[in-house]
This record gives sequence, structure tokens and C-alpha cells, in this order.
Amino acid sequence: MIVFTVPADNPDSMAFMRELYHRYSRLMFAEALRRVSNRQDCEDIVQDAVTSLYEKVDTLMNLPSAALPAYVVYTVKNKSVDFLRRQAAAGRHSVDLSDGGWESLESAAPSPEDMAELRERADGLYQIWPLLPEEDQELLYRKYVLGQDNAELAQLFHCQRDSVRMRLTRARRRAMALMKKGGTGHDKARTLA
Repeated sequence: MIVFTVPADNPDSMAFMRELYHRYSRLMFAEALRRVSNRQDCEDIVQDAVTSLYEKVDTLMNLPSAALPAYVVYTVKNKSVDFLRRQAAAGRHSVDLSDGGWESLESAAPSPEDMAELRERADGLYQIWPLLPEEDQELLYRKYVLGQDNAELAQLFHCQRDSVRMRLTRARRRAMALMKKGGTGHDKARTLA
């Protein structure tokens, strides 16, 4: 069941969205079911799509009626892709413990010495982070914290995919050099506000 979680600030917009949902709900669910098989996941995708469509209700109201189904389908398709990316990211960071996964989890856990070394490295990186150029910060953050792949980064930074690898290498080298120097010796040191 889809619940309209959109503000009812404009009765015309709300009526338009109700009509849009009633007219295209089967199409929306069919498009979502092409990408996921779980009914609950399908409902989540359609809910996200309806919310996204409501944000563009003014545009939708001015579209020709022939273009509206395509707009709805593309919105559901994009929300499906976003949903699957989130699921994949969650899958990379979870472990199935239902059938003896505890042993593998315990063996994969770092030793206390390794944890102390990782903590020292993290502290060093935290100290030099403001000294890195903004582009290096953005690149490293997107790659290692957000987990974006090189193709996405190439698109964001307007460069070739192979160039991303070189940029990452250079950014890591600059970070390591600053860490070895103890965070000093950078000409354009910035301060945190």
C-alpha cells in the first residue's frame, strides 16, 4: 500500500498526484517489478518515485499528457537503480551470521595491535585533512567513504576513468607525504572554521 507522504499544502497538486497515481500505479509497479522481485522492495521504490514526482508536480502539471507516462517510467527506473545501489552497498557491509558466521567474523576481526595502528593512522589523517587540496579531499572522501567506483568519479570530475586512478594515486601520495612530515610544510595551509 502506498501512503502519500507529501505535504498537502496545495489541494490542486495533491489532487493531481492522486489522479497520477491512480492512472499510472500499475505501470509504476510493473516497472519496479522488472528490477526487483520482492513486493516490499517494489512498494518502497514506488513510494520513493511518488515522493520524487511530487517534488516536480509543477513540471508534471504542464507536461503534455503523452509525455507523462514516459516521465513516470523514467522516475521509477531511476529510483529502482538508486534502491539497488543502496542494497548493494548494504550487502558489502553486512555479514550473514545465521549459520556459523560468528567464527569467520571473529577470525576476520583485527587484533588489538592492528586496531591501535589503524587508530594512529586515522588520527594522522585527521590532522592533515585540512591541509589537503579540496579536490583531493573530495576525491578521497567519495572513493573511500562513499564507496563510489571509478566510473562515477570520472563522471563527477569530468575526466577519463584511467585518470581517476592516477588522481587517486597522487592524492594518496600527497596525504602520505603530509602524514610523514607530521602535517607541516604545506604552503597553503588552511584552517578549519
